[in-house]
Amino acid sequence: ARLGCSGNYGLSLALSLICPILVAGRHAVIVAAVVLLCLNANMPIDFSLNFGYDRDYYAGLMAALVLQPILIHFFD
Repeated sequence: ARLGCSGNYGLSLALSLICPILVAGRHAVIVAAVVLLCLNANMPIDFSLNFGYDRDYYAGLMAALVLQPILIHFFD
């Protein structure tokens, strides 16, 4: 609040900085898939429903692509 932005903007800024760091160094296909899923998840609701899926599924797939290699490395 002291910087002039609410907590939601601070969380959005933190996530927007963390996600590219997690994807950096990955295979180009994974990066492209994350970008496409992110774009589709942020489109209007009618756009994503034309494909037959809710936007939350795209966000979940994107999170799985980002976090799965990290979890395998952590538990391996």
